[in-house]
Amino acid sequence: MVEKTIYLPMVFHFHQPVDNFQWVFEDCFKKAYGPLINNIYKFPEVKVTLHFSGNLLEWFLENKPEFIEKLKTMAKRGQIEIIGGGYYEPMFAIIPHRDRIAQMKKLSNLINKEFGLEVKGAWLSERVWEPSYPSFLNEVGLKYIIVDDNHLRSCGLAEDDTFYTYVTEDEGKTLRIFPINEELRYLTPWKPTYLSIDYLRKAADENGDRIALLISDAEKMGVWGTTHEICYVDGFGHHDGDGKKPFIPAFFEQIVNNNWIKSITLSEYMRQHPAKSLLYIPTASYDKMEEWVLPTHIRKKYKKIRKNIKKDEDWKEAYQFLSGGFWRYFLVKYPESNNMHKKMLYVREKLIQIEERLKENSDKALDSEIKGKIDKAWDEIYKAQCNDCYWHGMFGGIYLQFLRFSVYTHLINAEKIIDEVMPVIYPNISSSYISITPLDFNKNSKLDILIESDVLNAYFDPSDGGTLFELDFKPKSYNLLSTLTRWYEAYHKDEKIESNEIMVDRYRKTMFRLRFLHDDVTFEQLQEDKFYEFGDFVNGEFRVTKNEKIKTSAHIELEKVGSIKDPNSDERIPCIITKKIGIEENKILIAIKGKFEEIPGKGEILENIINYIRIAFDLPIFFNGNTENFQWESMELNLKSEKEKELLEPYQFKCSHFKAYDETYDLNFEILLSGSKDLININKFPIIAYVHTDEGYQSIYQGINIAPIFKLDKEFAINLILKIG
Repeated sequence: MVEKTIYLPMVFHFHQPVDNFQWVFEDCFKKAYGPLINNIYKFPEVKVTLHFSGNLLEWFLENKPEFIEKLKTMAKRGQIEIIGGGYYEPMFAIIPHRDRIAQMKKLSNLINKEFGLEVKGAWLSERVWEPSYPSFLNEVGLKYIIVDDNHLRSCGLAEDDTFYTYVTEDEGKTLRIFPINEELRYLTPWKPTYLSIDYLRKAADENGDRIALLISDAEKMGVWGTTHEICYVDGFGHHDGDGKKPFIPAFFEQIVNNNWIKSITLSEYMRQHPAKSLLYIPTASYDKMEEWVLPTHIRKKYKKIRKNIKKDEDWKEAYQFLSGGFWRYFLVKYPESNNMHKKMLYVREKLIQIEERLKENSDKALDSEIKGKIDKAWDEIYKAQCNDCYWHGMFGGIYLQFLRFSVYTHLINAEKIIDEVMPVIYPNISSSYISITPLDFNKNSKLDILIESDVLNAYFDPSDGGTLFELDFKPKSYNLLSTLTRWYEAYHKDEKIESNEIMVDRYRKTMFRLRFLHDDVTFEQLQEDKFYEFGDFVNGEFRVTKNEKIKTSAHIELEKVGSIKDPNSDERIPCIITKKIGIEENKILIAIKGKFEEIPGKGEILENIINYIRIAFDLPIFFNGNTENFQWESMELNLKSEKEKELLEPYQFKCSHFKAYDETYDLNFEILLSGSKDLININKFPIIAYVHTDEGYQSIYQGINIAPIFKLDKEFAINLILKIG
């Protein structure tokens, strides 16, 4: 009788976002990375495939030489295979072809240099797959990729079909597909090892070509919850079947002791067994990701429908064909994600233009001087492509404010290199400059206005209330508008929103958004964004009426004809508002002017509006330093208590001057206001988002909002100066 066997390749994925805190690297190494590799090293018979994102591998090379030596030893004895992918863990779906190739080559070259291994497989960030992938993966010599079993469901494949590999094709280029085993993923390390062994025994057969691919984040084996104790500490493992022995060594022993389980790397399996068949996979990710990407109101319905279908005996067969959204929709769901992505595309296009200019240059010495700087700029762009903060699901993602800040820092770094190179290749261009560019920056078919200089970038969206949505202070590589709106999420409880335990915003948190509100609106209502809007300027479309440079300054004017509602009736009075914006060096000068149309017979209505309606606007800012060291002051206030001096402490005051300071970056943000005979009512409060993360629900700081409120008149004018430095 032929013994039943099954192959068990194991893949561990090691990743940290670019610019994550160093203590996180150390903590993960102590709890998971180090213990996991030590245990693999102790079991030479157990073969493992590893994936490291490039920035984390760099960190190991610089800080953990013993760890690297163990990897090299295991590589020499043929115990491990290391697969590649994008160096900084980008989402291939949203980066250009050239960058995909460059990032993959960069990681493959590092692996080959350090370990002498040829890279044959690729890791896909968050298992996001699109049908065009085989052609570009082939271009860098990769032979296989790993996909989720969810990818195969819509192809009509059942669980038994996931015990085999497949081949797919694009433009005649083929690629082997390894499906991940869902059952093993959920069993390890949460359940005793014998349950995994029992599952493998049932899946084994006499043909000897079946494969059950176990894949896990390395962090799952030691960082998540109590997994460090479960995986590595005697007495904390599973009592049932393992006698409290740590999961990882117990599991490896099971593999060694059961000869019918064949430990193998993915490349070895490919050499020994052909694919079962040709397969074409639609756009897919893992099932949770396809749920998370859906618009919030749809996501709630989808989750309920999916759960009901899975439980319903008459419908559960249809479950495998039920798929959710498309990963790229995160760029629509979160405008802040789209902002980062389009900024990345915009900056890289500037760099490409410089490369094109260099091709026309015959000065080889000049070419050599600039090439190193261009390579550095490209690497800054690649770092900004790290996927973690472009989406949100079970993990903080885009809500992790320091990761958004990191993206902008690297993109501004690239811009500064471009600024440095431009006068060298264009001798008529000064290193000190200012420009105005009308451009569909957000790719929504509407023109934005980009004002850029060697000191500031200020990006305006006339179609969204004439607001400022990006403000970069280039000397510090610092985007002061890397704020995040408190978006409504599917996991928010409606009753908690109604009771103000959770605050959500109606509009994106950008600067100079005009709000017309009743004079009885409370401070709490302002913070909660729960008040009636009497005007139609808040997100209306402004017309660009002026766009000019004068020496070292740039000037634009935005105008909208709208109306304000009477607080006592449905009557509305027309009003024209202009925003005049001037930028010079580190200053932004804003003049907001409004004029009501005086309509015969409606003077009383106009008087009602002037007496009871106020105009306010949002001035959100984002500081990235240590929140405990944020400070603020005003020339007109004497702040006595330490609590009053805290920037994140909600506070109402009357003045015309406000100054905030980020001590970590030695950065000041100053506001000077005028336009009222009296001191101006200013409201200051933190932007705090209530977020579901892998560590449970958290309130995460996303910025500070300053909201000045002014009285109206038949003709009114508000002036402010923003100064950064």
